[in-house]
Amino acid sequence: MATESNAPNLGLRDRKRLETRARLEDAAVTLVLRDGLEHTTVDAISELADVSPRTFFNYFESKDAAIIGLRHVEVAPEDLAAHCDRVDEYGTIASVVHLLIAVMGPPSTRATMREDRLEILRRHPHLMAAQLAQFTRLTAELTDAVQTLLTRDPRFDTERAADRAASADLVLALCGGAVRTAVKEWALAPEKLNDNSTHQLERRANALATDLLERLR
Repeated sequence: MATESNAPNLGLRDRKRLETRARLEDAAVTLVLRDGLEHTTVDAISELADVSPRTFFNYFESKDAAIIGLRHVEVAPEDLAAHCDRVDEYGTIASVVHLLIAVMGPPSTRATMREDRLEILRRHPHLMAAQLAQFTRLTAELTDAVQTLLTRDPRFDTERAADRAASADLVLALCGGAVRTAVKEWALAPEKLNDNSTHQLERRANALATDLLERLR
């Protein structure tokens, strides 16, 4: 197995998908803060993001989902298979980080996105229930995906199902924490990222996770 070092960049198709999703989220937040929730429509969001309403629904189930960043989180079998194939070449940690970046996407280029969404939730607290429900679904979906990835790592493939589930939770917590830390660093110094920011964030998150594991050995 290759060392868990730097993973390659996301493909052009994946980068374009992430960019489109980010534009839709930014447009949704802009409109609801400017025009109010009732006057923010899918058509208006799509127009501001320069995509069709049909394209909008490839990324979000509703305008509320775009406003607070609720994304489709299902990992398709063919996508999961591709991530599994990465384990042999790049290692488990790099593959899980890559999965998280692919599913969650890079942080928005909108510097105030977090604060703006908190303001929207303050104004419209009913949106909070959907956000919490989505977080629960996301965690379950990713845990299942990570369990599948672990079957490709000989250090985990002989574990009982219950043990592998526990290992998946721990690996997901480590990699998820590394991604969050990398995003926080980006938020403090976004000027250090170039147009290839997704790749940089992935590399940084991978380095944080692997460095911590080395220190704990």
